[in-house]
Amino acid sequence: MITTATAENALRNIYLDTVINDINKKTNPFLTMIEENTRIASGKNATVNIRYGTASVGAGTETGDLPVGDGEKSIELSVPLKNLYGTFQISDKALKAASLDPNAFASLLGGEMQNLVAAAQNNITSMLYGNGKKLLAVFDEDAFQNNGRQSIKVGSKYINNFTVGMHLTVQNGAGQTIIDPAEDNLVSSVNTSTGIITLSDELLDNKADRYYIYSFDDDGTSMNGIDTIFLQNFYGINANDYPEIAPCNYRDNSEDLHVLDEEAALEFLDAYEEYCQSMPADIILTHPRVKKAIFESLKSTRSNIATAELAGGFHGFTFNGIPLYSDVKCKAGNLYALNSKSFAMHQLCDWTWLSNEDGSILKQQPGKATYMATLVKYADLICDKPFLQGRCSNFSALASKAE
Repeated sequence: MITTATAENALRNIYLDTVINDINKKTNPFLTMIEENTRIASGKNATVNIRYGTASVGAGTETGDLPVGDGEKSIELSVPLKNLYGTFQISDKALKAASLDPNAFASLLGGEMQNLVAAAQNNITSMLYGNGKKLLAVFDEDAFQNNGRQSIKVGSKYINNFTVGMHLTVQNGAGQTIIDPAEDNLVSSVNTSTGIITLSDELLDNKADRYYIYSFDDDGTSMNGIDTIFLQNFYGINANDYPEIAPCNYRDNSEDLHVLDEEAALEFLDAYEEYCQSMPADIILTHPRVKKAIFESLKSTRSNIATAELAGGFHGFTFNGIPLYSDVKCKAGNLYALNSKSFAMHQLCDWTWLSNEDGSILKQQPGKATYMATLVKYADLICDKPFLQGRCSNFSALASKAE
């Protein structure tokens, strides 16, 4: 007869390796390309050295002075590791119903594992393109309800992320903050049945192609994403104090919102390559709408479009000789040129089941006929060469929105 002990054994010895592989290697090609590093995790932190400056390499005469460079410098950082969790839940009724049929039991656990992996992939990808703030919802212009720009249908997918009184910040796909007043906007009501939230103030009328709602207050629990290194302060560093390590932050500062198409992308890549000078990007990340704009532009000029198979079995095409991959979690109007070798997922260990005091991983929830297991990983994404990364922003991803 199948019991909770049987389920625990299956979670440990049958499903765990598959879950780890699916989360680490099938979530995003960029995450598949980067190193998973357990060597420099110390206690609750990861200690990282950001090296910069010019080495003493050059040409000279046989009897002349040796070349003198700027000298390699370094900044030692201690970055707290984040707590990444995933929960698996099964009811006692479902467990007993499947207890006499091994096939039904395997199907039950397999289905729950698929749900767990899908949820983990969704949340990790959301954090990947962020700057440590929690992404609460993504919506388009048609989500606004009839009472102006104050009520928004975020849908059942996001509605549970909101509570009345929550402070929000809202950005468009070009990275512009569009709440009014910009420093404060509260959730005044949440309707879980309709998926509609109402804000205390209307959002600014704006030529946005997509909207992103974030928590105004950073609680520090989210993983540092790619956008972290483009902040004024990142990993405890003030970029003004160390301009040599700042990434290439290419923005369109004109009054009109321009489209991020082939021409704009090429201008950005030219600026990026001139900025970095060495070790160019090995992957470009953007939103599907930007990918489509670039693809259509290439087709219109009858350019040769070469497909690219990326790490983890993902597919894209090459642009300016670099593989380009699109992801709906990437902010519309952004394009990233990244050197994946400069990033690492620093972790104490890989995904594992959280054990109870007696060593078991399934625990009955108090007052409920259900059992829960928790998947955990203590890690954070850290870049040790921010100056080799580039971001193109402040553009639109749709031609009709930029007119």
